[in-house]
Parts: sequence; structure tokens; C-alpha cells
Amino acid sequence: LLKGTIRNRIGDFTAFEPGDGREYVVVAGPHTSVPFRVGPWWLERVTYQRAIDFMVDSRHYVGNVRNVCVGSYGWRDDHHFGWELHTLVPQYLANPSAYDRMPHQIAYEAPTDPTRWGALARYDERAPDVVKLIHWGADVIVTQGLRHEMLKAQLAYFLYAWPVLEEYLPAQNYVAVRDYAFATWTDATADREYPYDESEGHNLLALKTRLGTTKGAYPPGFSIEPNLLMYEVAKRERRPDAERYLHAAIDQAAWMVAHLDWNDPQTTKGQRMSEFITMTGLAHLMREYPAHAPAGLGAKIDAWADVVIRRSNNLWDFRKLDDGERWTPMGESPMQWNEPGNVVGLPAAVLAARPLVGDRSKQARLETIAYAHLDNFFGRNPTGRHFSYDAPREVEGVEFGWYSFLPGGIGLLENARFVIDGSPKDGHYPYHPERGNIGYSEGWVQFNTPFAASLAQMAYADTSLRVAREGARLVVRLTAPLDFDDAKAETGTVVVETNAGDRERVTVTEDSPSSRSFTGSVPLASNAGAIPGDGIVQAAPGVVVTASYGFGYLGHRATLSKAGGS
Repeated sequence: LLKGTIRNRIGDFTAFEPGDGREYVVVAGPHTSVPFRVGPWWLERVTYQRAIDFMVDSRHYVGNVRNVCVGSYGWRDDHHFGWELHTLVPQYLANPSAYDRMPHQIAYEAPTDPTRWGALARYDERAPDVVKLIHWGADVIVTQGLRHEMLKAQLAYFLYAWPVLEEYLPAQNYVAVRDYAFATWTDATADREYPYDESEGHNLLALKTRLGTTKGAYPPGFSIEPNLLMYEVAKRERRPDAERYLHAAIDQAAWMVAHLDWNDPQTTKGQRMSEFITMTGLAHLMREYPAHAPAGLGAKIDAWADVVIRRSNNLWDFRKLDDGERWTPMGESPMQWNEPGNVVGLPAAVLAARPLVGDRSKQARLETIAYAHLDNFFGRNPTGRHFSYDAPREVEGVEFGWYSFLPGGIGLLENARFVIDGSPKDGHYPYHPERGNIGYSEGWVQFNTPFAASLAQMAYADTSLRVAREGARLVVRLTAPLDFDDAKAETGTVVVETNAGDRERVTVTEDSPSSRSFTGSVPLASNAGAIPGDGIVQAAPGVVVTASYGFGYLGHRATLSKAGGS
């Protein structure tokens, strides 16, 4: 079906686009690959539900294990740097229809101990599971009075996303989280001693000049995005102090431009699974507030991309730890750390930075590197194994799971679904599968949340939206990762609004089996007098019609122009 040449140990079959769901193999001399299939959004199709399954199961107190776990708050073994709302909220903002249509697994459980959760009133049971998980994460922080700067920072995501959450959550939730977040944001003290705490204070407006260790507990720039979100919340609240949140983010980025050396592995891969936090924050500031970005930020992001590209020049397209012989920061002894969260989280950082890199050839190379790391996760690595021990029975198309899992541990994750257990160690690279199960393997919520961040950035990068007037109808065309079932025409929802107050939900339907695009339409009326929700867009002369998919900094918008197109 396709023939090619292996050069420098690499065979490229990018041109192979079969357009069906059959399995194929690559044959090279005496070697035959494992079977594979090719299709749009294939990785999203087999992981979106699994990613939510893990977050459902691994919750503290109410997950699939009910033990009380030391050093745990919302999720078992999360400590203060689990990044749960940092990643759950972006998933929903970037691709809401995918999560809205998932099956419901979570039902509200009233607390037996009101000091653990319950400060937030219960959600509407119609809420998708991702919203229930977001509610859970915020509820635990507010109820327990958690004041660690990274836990407080999670609340910014809840507040920012309120316009899309309020359909399912009572207004009391917003008030409780808002009042707690604004009251504690600048509090420099901690409420308790946190394990692995590297913070020097908990005022989120203060400049952070410490470089964290490879534990992943203190990545540079972790306060940038939360402060940008709080800036938007404060503006929505008409608070007179709104600007200070923006200035805190700008000052933090300026310090990083001046002081971080991307050539030092500790500023990048040395931050382990928390590395994605650094670049997603810087990219957020540069993309959404270009007029406020500190001098040199664009060049700093470009320089980061150069380091990533340089260190990925190998047969795996795998970003190494340094420019020498070190591939990962993890050694072979049983107690040295595990790094799968770094591999699955790097695509989030790369895809966030990619549009801000001016050179198109660099952009193309960054895209290859991002998806190579997802391939690495699924087995295109020296071991030939997926990072999850249970992947062969949980993930469609996986033949070989990770070598082992850890029974027990603080997180008690052995029976949770879609646990990311391990990844190749330094000794496996460049190609030593004979080394077998070396180093440490243990699942951790901190490995799954970086993957969730990558899912969010992938969805944002792959989504586009257009609107056009066709006769007396408004036609909406959405491209997004929503084709997960070849057997049926799937749908999504696009919101259409006008500046005259009309608001309609438009169902878009897959254009053909395995299609990347979805189309829907709604009648256009030229008369005034909008009735929101009546299924007709009121577009009198001078009215601006805007369609949106997703929300905020991870949403997409298209406006009907006078010429009749986007």
C-alpha cells in the first residue's frame, strides 16, 4: 500500500492516509510492527474518557478507595502540586461538547465529616463528570481552608470558568469560592505543614525567584496564569484592584526573561511533570496580552523552542534532558523518581508555544515533537510499551502495557483506571529494551494531570470555527476533536450570540463518517426583538452575530462580517 526507505533508522509513513478503520502493519526486512490504525482524532478518541475515569477513581475520600491518605486533599497523594483544576478546567474550556456527551459516573455524596467537603452546595446531577470533578476540587480547598499558594491558585480556574459552569452549579458556589480566593490570595502564611513544600511564602502577588527541584513541587512561573485569570475575574467583579493581578503576572514573566537559562536542564525537563506549567503560563500572557508582555518575552519563548528542537534530534524525536548523553533525569535505582508526567505533559508546553514562534519550519518541527511524545507514551519508545500497566485491557489498540505497577503506595491507585505507571529510564535510551524493568514505577495523579493539560492544548490547536450567511440561514462550521465513533454521526454545540441580546445554541453534526468537520445552521431573521432561545437568530441591520466554541483563552470565536462570512 505504501513503500518507503529507512534513513538514519527512521522510516516515515506520514503520507499513508487509508481513510478506514482497518489494521495495518509496517514490514521492514524480517521485522513486522504491531498492528495499528489511522484516523482523525484517534488519540483523543481512546483517551478522553480514560482521562476522566482516572480523575473519578483517584479522588480522596470518595473515589474507588475510601481510605484517608496522608498528604492528600482533593485527590489521593496529590499534596499541594497536583494541578487538578489547572488541567480539568482547560480540558472543558477547549472542547466542551466532548465532555458534555460523556456518560455520567459521579453522584453527589454528602460528607460524613463536614470539615472535609461541603462548603459548596451540591451540583445539579445533570452536570457532566468534568464539572463535578471541578466542583469537588474547589469544594475541598474552601472547606478545608487550604491556603498553600498552589492550592489557592486552583480556585482562579474555577472562578474564571464560571460562565460555563453556572448552568450546573448554584450561585452559592461562586460566592463561596470568590470570597475565599480574594480573601486569601495575598496571605503569605500556610494553614498547615505541607509535605515537599518548597514555597518561601504564599502571597500569590509576590515575585517568585526560587527554582524548584526535580520533585516538581515548585516550577518557575506557576503564579502567572492564575494571576491572569484572577485579573479577568476581578474585572468581571468590577474590583478596583484588578490591575494588580495583571501586574503580578507581568513582573513574574519579566523576572523569568531576565533570569532563566533554558540551557540549564533544571529550568525545563528538570522540573519533571510540572514543567508544562512554566511555558503554558508564559504563552498565555504573550498570546492574550501582547501589549502588556514584558520586553523580550517573545524572544524568550523562541529560545525555549530552539532548546527543545536541538535536544529532540534523535530517532525518537524525544526531548533529552541535556545536550550530552542524559536522556531523562531519572536513574535506575528503585527509589529514583519516575518521569512519565514530563513526557505526556510536554505537548501542552510545545503546543502553547508553537503559534508564538515566528519561523514556520520551527513550528512544523515543534508539532512533530509534540506528537512524538504522545507516541512515546503509547509505545514508540525503546521498551515498546505503553506507560500504563493496564493499557492493554483499558485502551483500544494497545498490545503491551508497562512492565509493572506499584501495589499500595500513598495514592492506592492499583485499582484505579488509566493509571500512568512508568516510562523509559535513562538506561533504556537510545535503544536498550534488553534492560527491562529498571528504575522506579508508580502511578501518581501528578502524571495524569499533565496529560490532561496536553489534551486541552491539543484541542485548542486543532479547533477552528467559521460562520457564513447562506440565504436566510446562518451556517456554522466547526472543526474539533469530536469524531470518536465511526458508526454514528456525532454532534457538538456552538453558541451563537448577538450584541442585541439574542443567544442560541446550534447543534453541529458530523459532515461524514470519520469527519473532522461538523456543520449546523439556524434561521436568520432581520426583524428586531430578540427572544433568546427561540431557535432564530435576530440579526437586524447593525447587529453583530458571533459564534463561539469553548470559552475564554481556550475558546474559538467567529463573527459574521458584512460580506456574509467569518
